[in-house]
Amino acid sequence: MIPWLTSGAFLLAAVVVGSVLARRPQARTPAGKALLAWNLLGSAAQVVTIHPVYQAISSLTGHHNTAIVISHSLGLVAAFFAQIMMLCWTRGAGGARAAARYRAAITGAAIAVLVVLFALTPEVADTPSSWRLDNIDRSTVALYSVGYALAYSWVLLDLCRLSVRYSRMVVTPQTRVGLRLFTVGTAFGLAYQLMAAVDGLAGLTGHRFPAHTPLSLALVCIGVVFLCLGAIVPLVTTAVIEFVRRCRQAWLCHRMEPLYRDLAAEYPQVLKGPVRYGTAGWLVNWYGNGRRLMQRTIEVHDGLSELRPWLDDLAYRVGAAEAVKQGFDADTVLLVAQAAQVADALRAERAGEPGHQVHVEMVEVAMDREAVWLARLAQTYRSRIIELVLAELALRRGHAADQPVGN
Repeated sequence: MIPWLTSGAFLLAAVVVGSVLARRPQARTPAGKALLAWNLLGSAAQVVTIHPVYQAISSLTGHHNTAIVISHSLGLVAAFFAQIMMLCWTRGAGGARAAARYRAAITGAAIAVLVVLFALTPEVADTPSSWRLDNIDRSTVALYSVGYALAYSWVLLDLCRLSVRYSRMVVTPQTRVGLRLFTVGTAFGLAYQLMAAVDGLAGLTGHRFPAHTPLSLALVCIGVVFLCLGAIVPLVTTAVIEFVRRCRQAWLCHRMEPLYRDLAAEYPQVLKGPVRYGTAGWLVNWYGNGRRLMQRTIEVHDGLSELRPWLDDLAYRVGAAEAVKQGFDADTVLLVAQAAQVADALRAERAGEPGHQVHVEMVEVAMDREAVWLARLAQTYRSRIIELVLAELALRRGHAADQPVGN
């Protein structure tokens, strides 16, 4: 059952990585391709140890247990691509190419040694789960076990070192979590390989430890799961963060609608986008939410610029005073004052009142907060307090108009 689980974990990781590479051309880097190759080859290494496949390979080659050396060779090649992935991340594509040469030579030499030792071992019946343990008293099998364990232990130690090094370079927390999971997976794999090396050394001395196949398979399974989690957690977490970000962009677009709709009615030559941006809009244009939010932010700013001649400082002061009376915090006071000013300006422009020669400036907002500010402004613009401010403004202006003009 363990080979099914481990191969399934590798296949799941390969599907996740492959889908990311297929949908995001910028992710098709040497490191991304090496990650995909590692998952595919790791899956193939586990699939050949599944009992029906194991027997099919023996029948095809005419030699029992051939799937063992195929699985181990594929595992070493898969681990080599994992090294390439880490090298690309830590040294870049150019530095990884030079550092990969001697690692490729070591991997090729280790596979050649395994093939020779397997060929020198007398043929026995198929034993998919315990070929090495059942034949550990044979010197060639003992040497095979030691050689494979040493080669794979060297790879795992190298991966652990590169993983720790890269974790000091990354800035995103999800990548750091993935690297830590990857390091835990290499630790379990190293424990399994050390057990195999001890078994081989005991076999060379003519001794045999009690059977521990379940423990060995459990270490392999746990190690593979952690390694695959280390590969897919950063990708999945990044995708979730991106999904939340785009949903927030759509939400901000939707929140701007009250102000956007009124400005679009007055200045259709400036605000040309679709007036409404409901649930169907953000679902259909999900990939364009960032562009749509930027466009809507710019258009609202342009519409407010057109409205500047009608912005009245009195409306700002009355709005601020009403917000303070309501006990709002400083940020909300600014929002209410600005929203009252905008609502009063739109009313004056629609009534055909003349604008002011001296334009009143809008509240300055940091560039990275503009969309949030405009969304809050649009919601405040349609709130009950703005109606109260406009009513108070009408009373004050009425009183001012009734005052006699002195000579």
